[in-house]
Amino acid sequence: MEGEEEFGAQREREMSSSSSSAAKATISNRTAFEILSRLPEKSVLRFKCVCRQWLALASDPLFLDAHTRRNPLTVSGFLIHEIGSGRLSSYSVDGGASAVLPDPSLSYLDHLFAESCGFAVCQSCNGLLLCRSRSPLLSSSQFLVNPTTMQYRQIPNPPTDVYPFKYQFMLAFDPSTSLRYRIACLCSNNTPPAFDLGAPPFHVEIYSSETGAWELSRVLVPGGRITQNGVYWNAALNWVTENGLLVSFDVDRQLVRTIRLPLRDPCGVMLYLGESRGHLHLIETAANVGRGNFNWLHFYVFEMRKDNASWSTLYNVDLNDVRAEYPQTKAPPPDRISLGILSDLGIYAVPVFFARGGEGEDNELYFTYPPNIFCCNFGDRTFYKICAMKPCAPTSLLNLPMTIHFFPFAHSLFSPRSPSVWLVDSQISIRSAVSWIVNFIHFGYLC
Repeated sequence: MEGEEEFGAQREREMSSSSSSAAKATISNRTAFEILSRLPEKSVLRFKCVCRQWLALASDPLFLDAHTRRNPLTVSGFLIHEIGSGRLSSYSVDGGASAVLPDPSLSYLDHLFAESCGFAVCQSCNGLLLCRSRSPLLSSSQFLVNPTTMQYRQIPNPPTDVYPFKYQFMLAFDPSTSLRYRIACLCSNNTPPAFDLGAPPFHVEIYSSETGAWELSRVLVPGGRITQNGVYWNAALNWVTENGLLVSFDVDRQLVRTIRLPLRDPCGVMLYLGESRGHLHLIETAANVGRGNFNWLHFYVFEMRKDNASWSTLYNVDLNDVRAEYPQTKAPPPDRISLGILSDLGIYAVPVFFARGGEGEDNELYFTYPPNIFCCNFGDRTFYKICAMKPCAPTSLLNLPMTIHFFPFAHSLFSPRSPSVWLVDSQISIRSAVSWIVNFIHFGYLC
């Protein structure tokens, strides 16, 4: 507690040069600083409209550092992106009782893509979304978005003179260690076959929020098709290649490490790669039951710790009780082995997030078995329905089914661009903010 009351003196000294004078004046008001830095992100967004001093404080690096330490980022919900139609929707992890995002469809970005073919969400990382335009002709095809504050920043395209083919963009951002972010682009000067396991290595171009420019890394990373990508964990970007390798690229030190995947069944299918509470998790189907058909409700959960570069088996999960509990859910066609959500042909289970429990909490697994999203609690071995998803519309061509991607996200106050640029809805009641402060002072509780 004593260390917390010091406001992280060492971190203050590191970031004091970037603090605004207005925020420094406000930080002397310990009451406002202490109260606001302990509030959830949504509350801070409301109360910063009370006065200019609170507005400056809410975007100051010293405040963001203290708020992050006192409110560790946790997954708040899931953003669902329909590939083809481009429709976006979001659901809360608590069942969707309240809107998890102020604008679930990110409609405030529509003007950026009015003359293109829309955009795709590439990755979710600690409260930020990395989005990319479907049109390569734009000078800035990448966009960094905070869906909670509705702020965004356009990222210039990397140079194409040496390595014109761009294959993957990934975001590296962890506000608990630094407020800067980097974007890595895997690139090449040729087009390797999609399933060539001996494909040449990729070059890496890195964009830094500090310089606002792209630089070519001095190292190469393994080539080949990427099957699971974009997980920032242990100060490195991690992705999985077609030939069964976990590739870890340390952006700061520019070091590459490869680790073999813990495949239990050579015919198994990898379903998920993600991180939670400092651990990396991987999920794959337990077995191929024959004739190209998989038991999608039976899978293994593997874990890797920061201090141990090896996989351990956490769970052997069999959720076939879900099918018995919800018999209206269709089984997947036996000849369908590619991953995706098939709205009119049926559905198999897809894990979307493994949540490692904190002290006194159970591990949980969120997964889809459309039309529902479920949560499986490993402590009491039960599962329950979170919410029902909106039905997916088939694509216009040949009435093909729609594929959707899931992106877990956390609420964050971090601004991907200048603190002076805010796109948050200004029609917020100051009266409610003042009422909250009065209740806090007089009654000592949060409304």
